[in-house]
Amino acid sequence: LSHHQHQPRNNFLLRRHQHALPAKIDHSRLRAASEYSLELCIPTADDMEDIGGILSVDSTKGDVILLDGDLGAGKTCFSRGFVRGRMGSEDERVTSPTYLLSNTYSADAAGSTKIYHMDLYRLSGSEDDMAPLDLDNAFENGISLVEWPSRLNKKPPERLDITLSIDSTIQSDDGSDSKDRKMKLVPFGDRWVERLRFLESEGYFEDLMMDSSALE
Repeated sequence: LSHHQHQPRNNFLLRRHQHALPAKIDHSRLRAASEYSLELCIPTADDMEDIGGILSVDSTKGDVILLDGDLGAGKTCFSRGFVRGRMGSEDERVTSPTYLLSNTYSADAAGSTKIYHMDLYRLSGSEDDMAPLDLDNAFENGISLVEWPSRLNKKPPERLDITLSIDSTIQSDDGSDSKDRKMKLVPFGDRWVERLRFLESEGYFEDLMMDSSALE
């Protein structure tokens, strides 16, 4: 993903608290649906980080985001934006946890809420492999970002599934990677459905929208 010509989405990291989701969402503004998903086209790495930052707003203990998709499609880039946005720190160093399996960040100054950024790529999915991650504790008491979730034997019933794919092979004039990424977001549970519908209705994704599907 290239980093050129970026305009911060709503100056997100500088104004995240002013754009926080309301404590009570106006359900009259949200379309009812039994199934709901969003598809976005992400042209740059900065846009990918911005979407991560936007989705970090009001994230709390028990929130789980599963990040699947192609190698190099932007899973760690999304996670970097999420962690920086949730911490309110644009300079926080966020790297791939591939070899460490999990990187942990404090989501608040008191350190009472942790963000667990996990990468299951090298794991088989066996109970012994997963044991060091203490997933039950992470999913219940922390905010979890999980790359390569196909290794999980059981997924939390309330979660956000994000699938990233590489859309094209066009190279920019300077030879940098300018391949667009497609992002599909599928929420499970009322909390995630409401959050995505609110962000869509407020236009946070407007210039990136490919498709919004809902089955009545």
